[in-house]
Amino acid sequence: MRMRLTLTAGQAVSVHGWLHARYTLTWGDVLASEGLDFARLLTFNLREPELYVLQPDLQAWIRSGKAALVDCPRMRPWDAHPIRDFKADLADVVSMHWPTEAMIKMGVTYDDLLELGLTPDTMTLLNYTLMMWATMGFRRQHAEIIAPNTLYRLFGLTKQEVLACLRAS
Repeated sequence: MRMRLTLTAGQAVSVHGWLHARYTLTWGDVLASEGLDFARLLTFNLREPELYVLQPDLQAWIRSGKAALVDCPRMRPWDAHPIRDFKADLADVVSMHWPTEAMIKMGVTYDDLLELGLTPDTMTLLNYTLMMWATMGFRRQHAEIIAPNTLYRLFGLTKQEVLACLRAS
């Protein structure tokens, strides 16, 4: 079954143009138009849940080039994860400058970043506070293996102060 979105008059003109305005949008329309992608569709006042109905397969969006890593935080209906789904590496994640709130909503954890190669030295690239790291799963056992001077450089706190702030597992 092909899903169709019903468009308002303004959306019909914006999406299809004056000469070809139609009050519906299908996934085929998106694929056929070089200028239509996830971000562009949002500018026409289409919402994420509507786009999910249009194409619920996240990988179809990614394979077709109609969604990019930058779109990941807005793709909550798909449960999009930047590492699992968009194959982002550490440099990709750092370059996005996502706040911790966005990372948490996308399901990114401190352990995910460790698997990508995050080190105490590269933690500074994300510019997060100790509290922000803690909300992403940075725990006492992570801090215990980091040198005191590195913890001080990262958080402006002694190792004992950092450990006191963190939960064990």
